[in-house]
Amino acid sequence: MPGGFYWHVQDLTLSEASLAAAVGIARHLGMEAVIPVRHVISRIRFLDDQRMPLARPQGDIHHRNETLVGLGDPWLMLHAGAPHGAWTVAARAGVTVPLGRTEPNPFTLADLGLPHHHIQFGTGTWDPILGLAAGRRFGAVGFTVSGLARFVLARNSHGYQAGNRYYAEATASRRVVGSWSGLLGLVGSREQAERWDGRVRTEEGNIGRTDVLVAAGVARGLGGAGALSLTAKVPILTRSKGSQVDYPVIISVGWGR
Repeated sequence: MPGGFYWHVQDLTLSEASLAAAVGIARHLGMEAVIPVRHVISRIRFLDDQRMPLARPQGDIHHRNETLVGLGDPWLMLHAGAPHGAWTVAARAGVTVPLGRTEPNPFTLADLGLPHHHIQFGTGTWDPILGLAAGRRFGAVGFTVSGLARFVLARNSHGYQAGNRYYAEATASRRVVGSWSGLLGLVGSREQAERWDGRVRTEEGNIGRTDVLVAAGVARGLGGAGALSLTAKVPILTRSKGSQVDYPVIISVGWGR
């Protein structure tokens, strides 16, 4: 039934490697740059209207088996921090640089019966970033709370306007044994609906989602070589509209010095 109704079951494996560097430029003031590289593996299965496997070895105009690799939008930021009583507070502000690959309007191409992509590696626009953070110690336990917002104020040359993105996190950490520390935290994220030519399209794509996750991780100091960290984030609450991605866990591995 190539021309009839059938289900699309898509599996995505998403990974991102980011290089971040910061330098002080004055007392309590520094500059920071983050360069992300993204890797997406897409695997698609098709089912007929009875939920039985349907052979479509070449995929279709909407989905196909493929691997995508590319640069995301780099971040350039100023950040400031200073002690305030028992707390240390920090703020950062900056902009994203539109270097990530963007795709033409997938809905227009679909109407023409042409292959298209919904995965965007960037927004194609210069987006302001604002962040706040505060932390202090309670005996042997360190506590940090932070928030970050990325505002997408314009559409790009394809008519695409990504939704604003908001992120908040609260974590507690404590040295466990030797150079090892453990952390527990709660993470919240919100992504507003994307728009094409000023319109929210409800057929497919991102039309808004909210996620709450529990985070747990370990870190180990390496002396002059910096520190390694491993963190797992598991969703405990997801609110989304339309066809959205379900994911079991986010794994983060980091090294810094």
